[in-house]
Amino acid sequence: MSAIVDIIPPDGVLLHLKASTLDSAMEQMSALAAEVTGLRTSIIKDALMARAELGASVGDGIIIPHARLPGLRRIIAFYARPLAPIEVEGGVPITMIFVLLAPEDADARHLKVLANVAGILRNPQSKQVLATGEREAVYQLLTAA
Repeated sequence: MSAIVDIIPPDGVLLHLKASTLDSAMEQMSALAAEVTGLRTSIIKDALMARAELGASVGDGIIIPHARLPGLRRIIAFYARPLAPIEVEGGVPITMIFVLLAPEDADARHLKVLANVAGILRNPQSKQVLATGEREAVYQLLTAA
């Protein structure tokens, strides 16, 4: 299970995230993840924020916070595009967020997912779809990887 289609739920693409701070964005993404996984929002958010603070940016306003979580049974991913760029201190405003969560004892499968995402982001046409496409086009792009 390293294909994104296997890990992103149908409602895992959010194109109108109402967040003006990274903290708010992670809160909303964590709440969605909590609904899907059954884990507490605060546990997910704490793990994502810790990773984001270590550096989850891949440049061009894109961040990929990822975390291993105890109690999580499978790898799961979400994509979000904020309504307006999220300003971050000393960095390029965030325009795209790809969250990846893996079980605490996950093997290298989640690294394959990160590689798939990196491949998508290297393609200018794919990046354009992520930046401006409608929900269905974004979901189709991500699940085709």
